[in-house]
Amino acid sequence: MLHNIKHGSNDIKSLVKVLMDFCKFIRFIYLQIIYFFIFVNMSGNIVKTMFNVEYCKATTDQDWLVRQFEAFHFDQPFLTEKFIPRPDVSIIFHFKDAPLILNEKKIQLEPFFAAPIIPKSLLLNFHGLMDTFVVICKPTVFSRIFGIDLSPMPRHSITLPHSIFYPAWDALSALKTTSERIDYFIGFINKVQNTPYIPDAVDQLYDKILEKGTTTLLKDIMQDCCACKRTLERNFIKRTGVSPKTVMRIIRLDYLWSKIIDEGAIDYQELVFDGNYFDQAHFINDFKNIVGETPSFFFKRNLQLTKMFSGGK
Repeated sequence: MLHNIKHGSNDIKSLVKVLMDFCKFIRFIYLQIIYFFIFVNMSGNIVKTMFNVEYCKATTDQDWLVRQFEAFHFDQPFLTEKFIPRPDVSIIFHFKDAPLILNEKKIQLEPFFAAPIIPKSLLLNFHGLMDTFVVICKPTVFSRIFGIDLSPMPRHSITLPHSIFYPAWDALSALKTTSERIDYFIGFINKVQNTPYIPDAVDQLYDKILEKGTTTLLKDIMQDCCACKRTLERNFIKRTGVSPKTVMRIIRLDYLWSKIIDEGAIDYQELVFDGNYFDQAHFINDFKNIVGETPSFFFKRNLQLTKMFSGGK
């Protein structure tokens, strides 16, 4: 009898393993189908009902604050994908279903909020019907004109002033095209800042890091800014939520990631050199701290898809 019980237990374990393997296989096939539709839509705009992403770079009269506009339209997808840190703040308007953050526990994102610079990646779940409009902003300017303190806190989103942003969300939700929403937002932001914006030392430091962060040491960049180093760094953290060093790390990673997508090849020695790292160990350690995965594991992903959800073509 004892032999029969053990035999039955083994059969159950085998059945459970088969079922789990089958579920993994079904999920793999489903994701491949999703990836196919996404690829077709990106390359030829053939499939528009299921998945559509639009990007629009800011014009010269907008780039004092805005770096890029993005629009996401999903028709009942179900995707879980990494969000890789980016060196900016996003004002996000969800007009239908909003994604979930899955890192520690499920967090349902609000209809409108600001996404701060984060030092580590997040896991996002996209589902249902989505109609989302995103404004990518310079964090130092955003925090200054809206009077929002971005000092580091354990948070993934920043609640925006309801009296200012709810009317904007309501008006944007009634508009149907991305161009209409961009026009409305530009009018909205020009009412908030009705005089020409004059950059201060913190803005200048942020712009210099964006411009030179992959090729120049931070101490050399900060020497170019006419301000007390300690005061400048303290105000930078208050206006961005992270240190200048963290912004540089994110910029280097973003640059190398884009380079791999464009060139379609991985040469670690070249990445170490181009990213201005001390050695390969420095690169791998820095990469893992931000992304949560080693480069060799991460680069096996569908990088175009991950890049799309993290804010870039």
